[in-house]
Amino acid sequence: MANLERLTRIVNSPGRGLLGADARGGLHWLDRELNVLRSSNSSAPSQDPAGDPIYAVTLVDDWIITRDKTGTISRWHADTLRLSDRLDAAATADASLLLEGEQPAPTMLRGIGVWDGKLYTNNGYFQVVVIDLETFTIERITEWPHGYDMLEWFCTDAPGVHAVSDRSGRIHLGSLPDLSFPTVVQVDTSNVHRVVYDARHNRLWALGDAGLGETRNIANGVITVALDGTVGERFDYARNDVEGLVFSPDFSRAYTGGFDGELLIFDNTDPQLRVAERVGGFSHQIIDITVDEHGDVYTLTQDGEVTALTADGTVRARLGYERQCVWDLQPVPGDDRALLAATDDGTAALRLVEQVPGHPALVLTGQEFSGLGFTRRLVTLDDGWAGVFWPGTVRRVSGAGQVVWEREMPALSHTLGRSPDGGRLLIACNAGAIELDAATGEELSRIDDLPASAWASAYLADGSRLIATRNGVMAAYSADGEATWTTELGSYPKRLLVDGDRVRATGGGGIKEFEVGRPRLGQRFTELLDNTSENCVIADGVLVAITYGLQVAAYDHESGELLGLHEDLPDFPKGMALLRGQDGTPYVVVGGRGGFLRLYRLDRARKDSVLTAVRDLWLPASTGDYPNAGPR
Repeated sequence: MANLERLTRIVNSPGRGLLGADARGGLHWLDRELNVLRSSNSSAPSQDPAGDPIYAVTLVDDWIITRDKTGTISRWHADTLRLSDRLDAAATADASLLLEGEQPAPTMLRGIGVWDGKLYTNNGYFQVVVIDLETFTIERITEWPHGYDMLEWFCTDAPGVHAVSDRSGRIHLGSLPDLSFPTVVQVDTSNVHRVVYDARHNRLWALGDAGLGETRNIANGVITVALDGTVGERFDYARNDVEGLVFSPDFSRAYTGGFDGELLIFDNTDPQLRVAERVGGFSHQIIDITVDEHGDVYTLTQDGEVTALTADGTVRARLGYERQCVWDLQPVPGDDRALLAATDDGTAALRLVEQVPGHPALVLTGQEFSGLGFTRRLVTLDDGWAGVFWPGTVRRVSGAGQVVWEREMPALSHTLGRSPDGGRLLIACNAGAIELDAATGEELSRIDDLPASAWASAYLADGSRLIATRNGVMAAYSADGEATWTTELGSYPKRLLVDGDRVRATGGGGIKEFEVGRPRLGQRFTELLDNTSENCVIADGVLVAITYGLQVAAYDHESGELLGLHEDLPDFPKGMALLRGQDGTPYVVVGGRGGFLRLYRLDRARKDSVLTAVRDLWLPASTGDYPNAGPR
């Protein structure tokens, strides 16, 4: 197959094929069997071969229009994929509306609207830019009439009304040429990734990421909205983001999918929302869906895999993308230069080598292949390690690489923690928090009377179980199941990192630090962070954080002052660890999607560059197909 970069968006073009946009700013045409027909030979920032990810893409006649993560807007020839025009994010703005020194903000906005020869989208400053499609010149730049917000989706298919969704859970109904939207409908509290016109029943379908009211951050899904803004039916079925929504050519079916890793097929022959089929077995979370003119369905998962399915959900082809990711990084007990990485096909052993002082390198010293889905999280033990695999297998492996035991969790699993003595494991999953004996895999306890899905787990220094739920409730539980400490995170969690009497919660709204037993937030690190904060480490009084915005930021731990910010990571960061060189110099390791591992030198005395990128290591691509990728 072709040497593709990870795809970030897919859209069908009748007569041309499947268009994929990638994480380096490139475009690709694929046929119905997912063979690559043509690829662009330059990224959107044409002077930079390592461009920015494309998150918004649309086709207009013989043109493709894209918007990348910085807000750069580009026009490409559809047939040749040759770059034609590029509007730089830093220049496509009304400077009178900017703060002094303001720079384009990276974000994963998906929205591009086209109507009557004009293009509408956010620029890199979240102003609305209107572009004449014939000349690709800016016609006007203005603020959104309802105040500052990020516009996520445009729907111009409904008769007599345009619909624009935002990242605050709202749908705006009105007119794009007039930029007048008198009707605003609150359908969610977070991203509304799609608003799509249902021509069979003359209504809109919308997706919710977080839920609304009593279901907020507990369950979310699909909402129907009449063209006058009246909310019809809500169908909350998901425990995580819902990203894709598309109809069959005759509107008899609707397809949705998201981070739960399922494709839902709705029977749309009647107005009432009804699920006809649930399709599982995908290698990762679904981030995009499209349908071709023949009625076949194509899903894109976060790891870059494209799956072609028939209209009823039967898998007929896979792209076979050679994925890799560093999901987690954990120190190896007894060896302060070694790390174990959770990867897309098992684990990788890494070592810090420094033959010349001050010139370190990470070296791959070994790999173990699990034969399961990707290793989402792992913990190291005195003899080996334990990991949780997508979607819900927990496995214990000895130091010699032998499988000690394996256990299936009852639901999609998210994180894994180990007790201070190494004797217990705590798995956070959609069915609650499940504690296992680390030696045998026997279930020791279960906490399932939670307000929402358990999304993060850890142990406190005294052995208490610590659980954080999707709706941002964090609680510590004693041996008899009593909640001894409860506090509010204010948003969804990703990881819980225990450091003595402190707990750091990563996730929505930055890095949050709590003193164990205290109900209120102690410290928060959020300045200039975009999107979800995935992970963090602390060294020499500096907290270093990574985000989904491809950022790595350094803060003074005591004051919270921002010391440095880089926004040029190769892809989504996930794993993070701290190592020290021969002379004690701290090095921060960041790993993520694509299998990259970037080594940063940390020196708070260097005011101009607290973090300095030293070198990158890229792990080999994952071998073979995803083993559990059956049609159901």
